[in-house]
Amino acid sequence: MAGNHGPQGIMSSDADCAYPGRLSPQAVREGLKTRWLGQQAIYCFDAVESTNTEASNLARQGAVEGTVVLAEAQRKGRGRLGRSWISHPGTGVCLSVILRPQTPPEWGGRLTLTAGVAVAAAIAETGIRPELKWPNDIMISDHKVGGILTEASFGGNSIGPVIVGVGINVDTNSEDFPVSIRNIATSLRLSSGIEVSRVALVQAFLRQLEQWYELFCKGSFGAILETWREYETVLGGLVEVYLPDSRLQGMAENIDSDGALLVRDKKGRLHRIMGGDVVRCRVRERQRL
Repeated sequence: MAGNHGPQGIMSSDADCAYPGRLSPQAVREGLKTRWLGQQAIYCFDAVESTNTEASNLARQGAVEGTVVLAEAQRKGRGRLGRSWISHPGTGVCLSVILRPQTPPEWGGRLTLTAGVAVAAAIAETGIRPELKWPNDIMISDHKVGGILTEASFGGNSIGPVIVGVGINVDTNSEDFPVSIRNIATSLRLSSGIEVSRVALVQAFLRQLEQWYELFCKGSFGAILETWREYETVLGGLVEVYLPDSRLQGMAENIDSDGALLVRDKKGRLHRIMGGDVVRCRVRERQRL
């Protein structure tokens, strides 16, 4: 395991956690079965602009690896590609973790997939079967239930610090979603009828992330990728990839050793995609390819 986790002390804040069943540091730490992740510093807030922003500020101030930031709501929650993440108080999980891997910068894509495996495995413990859509979407039956935003700074020959942000809709009602996304968004309860404890879900995620992150730091990405493929929904199908200045259609063939998506277009050319918005093609779109 890379990085220095610092002393095993307790540093936490209950700032403004005022919701029933709230995600307080004490509630999360009680019964938390990790060795270091979340065992030193857990911050919980009523509302923040973004848990990733809070975690980034703490990281710049020297916060140790494994520091966890939770919020009941985010005023400016962020997703990939500049999108916003809607969060309603007391209905979901908004969480960020500070990691300090001593690994090559080109492993950045691997870490997002590693976090995806941790989220999927944690949700699966509830009895709900999630799906992973490259690179960072958590899905249930073609509806988005969560997402991952990994933000890193680079210095020298290593990554670090890295902020892994996770958003999961747990008890969100359909009317809580903006009209524009109601047909593509869901929550764990909406999709399954199962009531999920947010505290138990956070604990499961931290335990899973610790396990998979340690494999990541050891360079065991093959094992991570093998598990990621058990949940994925894109490989072997026709996709449309929206890039910053273009659009690509083709067959999603594989994920390479750096976590890039390999897409073969209709002319047989193989494209290596490190980032973009992937949409699975529908039947009528497949007929055009």
